[in-house]
Amino acid sequence: LAGPVISLMPSLAHDAGWLSMLVVMVFLGVVSIGCSWMLLYAMRKYPGNAQLEVRVEFSDLSRHYFHAVFHAVAVASLLGYLALTLVSYIVQTAQVFDHASLGMFGCAYGVGVYPHFGGACGTDTKSDTPFGDDVVLPLSFLAIGMLCAPMAWVNLDDNVILQWIAVIGFFGLCALWCWCMASSPRFPHGADLPVSTTSGSSWWNLFGVSLFNFALAPTLPSWVNEKAPEVPAFPAIVTSLCVVIVLYTLIGIVGALAYDDWSHGNLFTKFSQSKSPLLQATVDIYPIIQNLTTIPVLSILIKYNLLQLGWTGPKASMALGFAVPWMLGLVFYKGDGFETVCEVGGLVFSSMVNFVIPGALFCMAYREHGDYARVASTDAAAPSTDAWSPSTDAASP
Repeated sequence: LAGPVISLMPSLAHDAGWLSMLVVMVFLGVVSIGCSWMLLYAMRKYPGNAQLEVRVEFSDLSRHYFHAVFHAVAVASLLGYLALTLVSYIVQTAQVFDHASLGMFGCAYGVGVYPHFGGACGTDTKSDTPFGDDVVLPLSFLAIGMLCAPMAWVNLDDNVILQWIAVIGFFGLCALWCWCMASSPRFPHGADLPVSTTSGSSWWNLFGVSLFNFALAPTLPSWVNEKAPEVPAFPAIVTSLCVVIVLYTLIGIVGALAYDDWSHGNLFTKFSQSKSPLLQATVDIYPIIQNLTTIPVLSILIKYNLLQLGWTGPKASMALGFAVPWMLGLVFYKGDGFETVCEVGGLVFSSMVNFVIPGALFCMAYREHGDYARVASTDAAAPSTDAWSPSTDAASP
């Protein structure tokens, strides 16, 4: 839920207005809660899974409830969304690492691909990336890969401790950011923040990028499969969504009031260019405690769904879930590629996999089984005994 688009929230609030952001965030949050309930309903209607005791991935639900064509669309949307979300994390983390390298060594290092081939030294402090619009293979990509690969090779529940670190660290950083921005001499007059806007493009960008903040449906089945039995699924989901709405809206509005000129860069760019060593340090800390712990999780989710589909074996699934997004990341690294990934991924894939498909799965499950209470007591059909589970994953140590 707490994804990399947090750095874009102030510029969105600046362009669309504080009320527009609040309305969109609350609306998407309420709809996400409803879609999560519908997805849980479809999971409980899956044969033999009334108490969520069977391993059921998103791709299993699609295959069970949809016809072949709709199943193919759902799977393509799922994998496309997970891949682009992973790309956004990789790109943002690489950009932060490269700006840190630029600040410490006066250069961000990489290998130029286009228009110049060979060693590259990025020195652009105004762009999202020190390399500007050049196509490069930054050394930060290799560093991120080496850090994340070991965590991506294990199972989802093996990363629980890292996720706790990420959650606690994220809360701490949000509190620190709000305090620092509210203490800025420009606050609350850093920018002329409108209440709302009539600009169609501003609404479009706000809605599309904000969809990335509610990336719940693709990860929900995997989380339900591996959560502790005593954890109530739906209350945990509602609590998480409420926290995301409050934090992201607060960061967006406070950031828009503290800084002006959002035509270039994002919140992390502002922090990197500030005179505060503390804010500069948080830009480097954020991808370490947040992105580097989430990148492996997304790779694992891609692996889980590919295995459940039966398309590849454990090692090939892990290779596809890890290597393909890295190659896409090189394409979107330059210039405003990060913003492009968030907008396209949000409007195209996120809207489908987080909102449209859960509603369709609910309709098909209700049509197949009818009244929930009646079916829950009689649904005892067991799934295939040869279904994959993490305990049989030969790729895991």
